[in-house]
Amino acid sequence: MANTTKTLQCIDYHGYNCSGPSLPEKSQPIILIIISFFIVVTILSNLLIISSVIIFRQLQTHTNILAMSLAVSDFSLGSMVMPLRMMGTVYNCWYYDYSFCNVLYFVDYTLCTSSIFHLSCIAYDRYVAICDPLRYAQRVTKRAIVAMLLISWLGAALFTSPSLLSFSPQLAPGAIEREGCPDDCLFSVDVSLHFFYGACPYFITMLVIMAVYARIYHVARRQARQIKAATTKVQSQGQQRVSSMRREHNATVTLGSIIAAFFLSWLPFYIIVLVFPFVSNFDVEYEVATWMGYISSAVNPLLYASFNRQFRGAFRKILSLRIFRAGERNFRLSE
Repeated sequence: MANTTKTLQCIDYHGYNCSGPSLPEKSQPIILIIISFFIVVTILSNLLIISSVIIFRQLQTHTNILAMSLAVSDFSLGSMVMPLRMMGTVYNCWYYDYSFCNVLYFVDYTLCTSSIFHLSCIAYDRYVAICDPLRYAQRVTKRAIVAMLLISWLGAALFTSPSLLSFSPQLAPGAIEREGCPDDCLFSVDVSLHFFYGACPYFITMLVIMAVYARIYHVARRQARQIKAATTKVQSQGQQRVSSMRREHNATVTLGSIIAAFFLSWLPFYIIVLVFPFVSNFDVEYEVATWMGYISSAVNPLLYASFNRQFRGAFRKILSLRIFRAGERNFRLSE
């Protein structure tokens, strides 16, 4: 297969031999400030979710444990990957050891795959809670949650580890080697590995989750009508049932919004992944699509605050520092 990448002209950029920034010099500080602000929001907002679940016992449910683990993945992305990707995006030059460049891409791939696996587990949890509530306690046990967490983390790392082969033309003879300067953070693309470990998990999971949530949506609509009818004429013995249905319904809406936000924000990136090995001059679009995908890591806490009153109350208490008062961990958050 012919190499379709363009030949770059290397320049001496602050002592590094690289292709140099594609952004105008005057706009670089502005882009740095914008991306830095976005990174800080990603880190702090996901730390807010993690703290809420750890601090408030009422939030320590099976569903929220999965949500907290997803927040850990987003927090890791914001703290470990985004700062380094920001430098590459703005200056188009790699200031570290080249082997660390490969590690960066591996960690990035692993965390994104981990998020996809988390969303699959969350979809399963919501499916059982809404469509088979009577057997939820038997199907979604502590052991099942531990298994889901292992799949989401260890499974993602094992799944993406062969993708390291696509970063080396010596290990992947069929790779399309991208031409670059010595201090550029580029990687050679093995088409089969790039497709299988890049796009496949996204599109397959998206289709499966769409089918699962279509079923959840059908059942949830029926439950919403039941909740509305029950609240107008509720018996004392049925109050607990109505409260439980409302809680599960709110959780399903919240997590469904998070799943939709993830897949929509990453859709441009994975479309580019499909065509990237065969198209030249696509680096700018690749970078833009990557940062569009990162947006989902920052908006998740906003979705929790918008759709979930319990998390909204927890956020309010943490930000107002009321959590340091005695007994606040056992405070009943409104549903």
